[in-house]
Amino acid sequence: MKMKKLMALTMAAVMGASLLTACGSGDAGTTTAAAGGDASEIQPVTITFWHGMNNKQEQSLTELTNKFNSENEYGITVELVNQGSYSDLQTKLMANAAADTLPDMAQAYNNYFTDYVDKVVALDDFVKNDYPDWDDILESYRTENSEYGKITGVPFNKSTYLFFYNKTMFDELGLTAPKTWEDLKHIGEVIKEKKDLAAIGYDSMCDMLEAALRQHGEQYVDETGALFNTAGGLETVQFIMDLYNNGYARLVGEDNYFSDSLSNGMIGGYVGSSTGVSYISTDIPGKEFELGVAPVVGDVKNAAYNAGTNLVMFSKDANKQKAVWEYMKFITSKESTLKWAMDTGYLPIRTSAYESDEWKNFMAQDITAQAAYEQSPYGFVSKASFTGSNEIRSVVSTTLNELITDKADAQTALDTLVAAINDVLE
Repeated sequence: MKMKKLMALTMAAVMGASLLTACGSGDAGTTTAAAGGDASEIQPVTITFWHGMNNKQEQSLTELTNKFNSENEYGITVELVNQGSYSDLQTKLMANAAADTLPDMAQAYNNYFTDYVDKVVALDDFVKNDYPDWDDILESYRTENSEYGKITGVPFNKSTYLFFYNKTMFDELGLTAPKTWEDLKHIGEVIKEKKDLAAIGYDSMCDMLEAALRQHGEQYVDETGALFNTAGGLETVQFIMDLYNNGYARLVGEDNYFSDSLSNGMIGGYVGSSTGVSYISTDIPGKEFELGVAPVVGDVKNAAYNAGTNLVMFSKDANKQKAVWEYMKFITSKESTLKWAMDTGYLPIRTSAYESDEWKNFMAQDITAQAAYEQSPYGFVSKASFTGSNEIRSVVSTTLNELITDKADAQTALDTLVAAINDVLE
């Protein structure tokens, strides 16, 4: 699709996309925030920011933060504290919430703080008094951050799951990027026969399951339990298990992410976060290839998983709250979100950034940005925020890995997944 036509078709959908999420409302909490919009009274202060960014993402975050530290007029210093992986960050936030020693701010998915939402500072007054361009933030992100009945955060590192593939291999075999489940099966057959390799892998098994269910017109889970114990759910699980049982797909194993497998010519392609492109190497001696990037496949409809954390405030100190807010405004500005997106493979969070000549010019030269933009009308977010939702993610991933290793049939896989989910919520 030509770039001009693509942008005309999808821009409205990106800006107006609503958040698709199964969530519980819960108690909004009572943490008190300083009066927003009174930055003139900020005293010099150091604030701590816990994050889970690494490699190029951490480098870009550090550059942006250094710029803020050197240029802000209030003597605010943001101290970045890398907590490792997302799971490490979540674990440390939970432990420090229990000990009442949370940092001033952190990255977080909404389901991280389900059990301690009362410790999250409501940002409503800050937004009302000191964020005149809040409506410039994409609607889906604003909706996500209002899930608890108060504004709990501002969007930051937002991504979508894409299909990354070895285009050199595909061209050699006369293949193109798959668009449907049937296309993916065909590609799996050809690559298995000709190269004795799997055609696809999924960085996140639980997200793969939900996306496949949505593609087949089925629901996934809510606070009552699994919603896919249906004929359509069985058909979806049949499709998944056939991919693995026939050798068309494989598990990631000790690599954790498939970017290394693709870089080393050990798989035809994989589905992972758009920001993962920064981890793909196409020039390893003897294994050079041209990278292809495409939207994920669909079935009766298209559905692509969107991901990424928000920035939340925990500080109880009024001066630090104002300082955190100054940094939040800076890091989510048009200029910052553009740099962040172009550096890392994450997506801009503002309409004005998407509409800017800078982004249009960048997208015209960047195949990952093009694929993400093409996919934007049917992206969905599902970090369901109810008690047990995060455990469900872990249980689904573990259970699917076990079922695939055991080469289970579809009915056994469906029954096992449904039971595992429902057991979490009993």
